[in-house]
Amino acid sequence: MPTLKSYTTLLLLIALGFPAWTQPKEDPRALLFQARVKQQQAGGDDARGAALLYKKVIVLEPASSEARLRLSEALVELGDIEGAVAPAVKATKLNPGSAEAWVHLALLQNLRGQASPAIKTEARSAFLEAAKLLPNDPEVWFRLAEIDQALGDDEGALKAWLGLGRLHPPGRFRDASVEEIAWEQAALLGASLHHYDPRREAIMALCRQEHPSQQHLQLLEELAREQADKGFLGHAEESFLLLGLHYPNEPAVWENIARIQLQTGRFEDALKTYRYAESLRSAPKLFYFQGLCLMSLGRFPEAEALWRKLFAENSFPANDLETQQNARFFYAASLLLQGRPGDMLALLQGWPGSENQSELLALKTQGFIQTRAWKNARIALADGMKRFPDQSLFQIAKTMPPGLLKEPLIFKKDATQTLVQLDLENMAALWSEFRQWGKSLELVRLARDAAPARRVDLFMMQSNALDQLGRPGEAIQVLREAQRLNPTYPMLENNLGYLLLENGGDLQEASQLIESAMKQDPNNGSTVDSWGWVLYKQGQLKEAEEALRKAVELTPFSPEIRKHLGEVLLKLNRPEEALEQWERALAFAFPQRVELEAEAEKLRVDLAKKQRAEEKLPEPPSHLEEESNLEEETP
Repeated sequence: MPTLKSYTTLLLLIALGFPAWTQPKEDPRALLFQARVKQQQAGGDDARGAALLYKKVIVLEPASSEARLRLSEALVELGDIEGAVAPAVKATKLNPGSAEAWVHLALLQNLRGQASPAIKTEARSAFLEAAKLLPNDPEVWFRLAEIDQALGDDEGALKAWLGLGRLHPPGRFRDASVEEIAWEQAALLGASLHHYDPRREAIMALCRQEHPSQQHLQLLEELAREQADKGFLGHAEESFLLLGLHYPNEPAVWENIARIQLQTGRFEDALKTYRYAESLRSAPKLFYFQGLCLMSLGRFPEAEALWRKLFAENSFPANDLETQQNARFFYAASLLLQGRPGDMLALLQGWPGSENQSELLALKTQGFIQTRAWKNARIALADGMKRFPDQSLFQIAKTMPPGLLKEPLIFKKDATQTLVQLDLENMAALWSEFRQWGKSLELVRLARDAAPARRVDLFMMQSNALDQLGRPGEAIQVLREAQRLNPTYPMLENNLGYLLLENGGDLQEASQLIESAMKQDPNNGSTVDSWGWVLYKQGQLKEAEEALRKAVELTPFSPEIRKHLGEVLLKLNRPEEALEQWERALAFAFPQRVELEAEAEKLRVDLAKKQRAEEKLPEPPSHLEEESNLEEETP
């Protein structure tokens, strides 16, 4: 029976113009609050009551993603796993930007997948969406990696383990071993899939820890040696340096670092590193490489003293004949480069069998020419041309006038000039071998003054020295002179064309020169690279990409070609591929490596910003069309 109060309320509503049957609507937010309190998550014990309240909210607010998410949670608490799926799926559809909804759906599908592995693929899809919204959540990446491995998707698992490892999680996983597990798994998968970059990243991360395990350091050593063998000297040096941090007193590590520095032309660094390695363990080979560094730095008196000490001690291993022979050459060359041919000849006289070493016989021939021992020079030259026709000095001698060696013992002026020119050419080559470009250039000019140039190679040597000295205009002019001697020599055409390209020369002429060189030598990676660069300069980007990819196939270990290919791909608006090529280039060591690393880092930052912008989802709509069928929410 109605109370007096209810009648009074009814009369008041009628007086205000409301129909008598109107009742106040229930507040969905209040109902959500009441339901949450009943859930086990909040300390309640009435999951069924919570589910009924969430259903009321769904009727009142059909577009409520939260109500469906909480209903799914309540159904899970009731043990109705299958019934919880539909509202969880609907919650993600209503609010695709809800990380909480995607994580809940992913965990739910993963739970279902324990009994039905096929459902794990749905769990993976949900975790992938969650990872986009929560890129810094280690648990999401961990679960995703586990699912991918369970599904046998090694590629996906590798990406997920890398994602987890890169987080360096300080909070969610208090145990640092989780990060270590991630990098270990990435290293293993990278190796099994033959993916170099992920494997390298994982091993380097494992060994950047304060106290890496012996096993991890062993992986690093294997990686470093493999990198050195493949010519990835930039990466190899980084690996050996990291190894050196953990083994500071291991001479073999520092010897490897020094060898890479020597190979990449950083002779001052290499000399210091070899001396440090030698302080840890004295060995003849370490002195040998120090001598080579000193020669390359133009410090010939110091090098001579070191070679003298080595031979005085006679400490070369009996089974290392090659090192001893090379040391003989460098010792003799150090004397010749100091302008002491007489001392060099005396030294060679004291080495039995030196005439059977082609390089030493060539030096001896030069010594005879420089001391004006014409008869001995002629005999040594004839002997060398016969026994060592592939040695550079004796090859050059083939271009001399054919009757030269048959002249009488008292040479005519033109004959002596020819021998002097031969010596000067080889001296210029010797100076360039040790990167002493100024001296090399001086000797080339003297060679050209001694007699008319007979070979294009002499012009090429002069042009290269000028280019190395930062004088490209003069280098171009020298190659134009060479054209008169042999206008269709492919290496000349390629070098001249490339110099014109890089120094603001005529693009059409450069194109014609390089195209002619490529037609004559279509499988020369350097020439094909030049052609690709011509096409790039002409704006023919697709054709440039095709040419440069062919150049990469022909010369896979050239950082310059990959650098060029990256430039083209960047111009084609494919920055991810460009960065991949630059990363490949940075595996090597080359003069522009520092500059390219800066460009690559800038591109990495730009790509990261772009990715974050693309992954930022729009705000979910406040109202969606009311669902016509609510049966899916029924437990």
